[in-house]
Amino acid sequence: MTTLVGDVSERIAASVPALAGRIEGIADLAALIAEGALPQREVSAFVVPLGFDDRGGDSATSAHTQMLEESIGVVLCIKALGDAKARRALPTIEQLSGAVIAAVAGWAPDDVAGVFRVTRGRLLSAEKGLVLYQLDFALLDQLRVVS
Repeated sequence: MTTLVGDVSERIAASVPALAGRIEGIADLAALIAEGALPQREVSAFVVPLGFDDRGGDSATSAHTQMLEESIGVVLCIKALGDAKARRALPTIEQLSGAVIAAVAGWAPDDVAGVFRVTRGRLLSAEKGLVLYQLDFALLDQLRVVS
C-alpha cells in the first residue's frame, strides 16, 4: 500500500501487536455496517480517510504552493458481548488508544513535510455488544503545482 491510509495501517500493525493482522479499511467497515454485522475478532481497527483542509497558500507566476492538512481516522472496535454497560471494554479502549497514539503521533511517511498529530478521540457507539472508539490524526503537508 502506498496511500496515506495504507502507510498508517502498516505503522499501526508494526507497532501495536494487539492489532497486527486486524486492521482493515473503509470498504470493510461499510460492508459490516450495511449488513448489520459485527467484526469477527474481539478487537479490530479500521483506518479511514477523513479528507483534508486548506491551511493557506501562495501563488506566483507558474507556481502555486498550498499547505493542506490531511486527516485520518482510526476506528477501534472492541466486542463487549454480555457486557451491557461495556465496562469490561474500557481498559481495552484505553490500552489500544494509547498504543495507537504512541505509534502514529509524531510520525510521518518519508515523503511528507510534517508529522501526524492526534486531534481527537471520541466514543462513537457502545451498543449491541460492540464499542467503537475513533481517534483522529492530522498531517500537514505542502502541495506544489508548477505550470
